[in-house]
Amino acid sequence: MADNTIYDTANQLERDLRGHADYRALREAYDAIEADEASKKLFDTFRETTQMLQMKQMSQETPTDEEIEGVQALSEEVMQDAKIQRLMESEQRVSQLINDINQIIMQPLNEIYQISETN
Repeated sequence: MADNTIYDTANQLERDLRGHADYRALREAYDAIEADEASKKLFDTFRETTQMLQMKQMSQETPTDEEIEGVQALSEEVMQDAKIQRLMESEQRVSQLINDINQIIMQPLNEIYQISETN
């Protein structure tokens, strides 16, 4: 029975996250970008470009100077878009919330390994 309870708790946590003010702010910020053609195009380009660079770095490829300059210029443009700024700030708050929850969830494992390290 305890096995089902933990999944019920996880599902409730998912519902609670969706109802949290920071998540709702993120959803609203994302929807605002989706409704603005210029912001959406800039955001999509920025996301695709940064993902491409991350993939290159993960495969041990070095980005070209041109690619780095392009991302820097794009980043400056993104910083000027209030809707994208709002989204990024909201993402940071939700990410921090999830990190905090993860630390709580991982506490039992951390305790096991701390005990093991001291013996």
